[in-house]
Amino acid sequence: MNNPYKTYQKTQVTTASREKILLMLYEGAIRFVKLAQVAMQEKKIADKGKNLSKATAILSELMATLDFKQGGQLAQDLESLYIFMIDKLIEGNINNDIECLKSVEGILRTLHAGWQDVIENPRPDGVPSPKLQPEEYKEWLANNPDGAETLKQFKLKAVG
Repeated sequence: MNNPYKTYQKTQVTTASREKILLMLYEGAIRFVKLAQVAMQEKKIADKGKNLSKATAILSELMATLDFKQGGQLAQDLESLYIFMIDKLIEGNINNDIECLKSVEGILRTLHAGWQDVIENPRPDGVPSPKLQPEEYKEWLANNPDGAETLKQFKLKAVG
């Protein structure tokens, strides 16, 4: 018998945009790292290993989909960060060190927030995020009298 939740999940993934899939991958990695932390605290070794394996698989998938030709330095930096996080997950697993897992969770949350902001608030290169960098954004607007109109036109092009 089909599980309606699994059917719904599959539909969500197969119909999602690339951007939404990226966010879903980060959300999944965060969830599995948190579950591994709980399993570590409860001394459930098998559950810890299963969840760390899933988080590592997601990070490996994110790394495999990097486009170094188009992404340039950003892709290289993300690859280094993904490798660092995988190493921290392995270290945390071997040493039963929850702080390693918490540091990975923090990095994943930061990346998720950054990508979510880029996806929800497209803007030209060099324009600070009003949500994540409010002071820099105010300064940018003060130094660019036509800044608000520039952003409006850019968002219209991005959506259209």
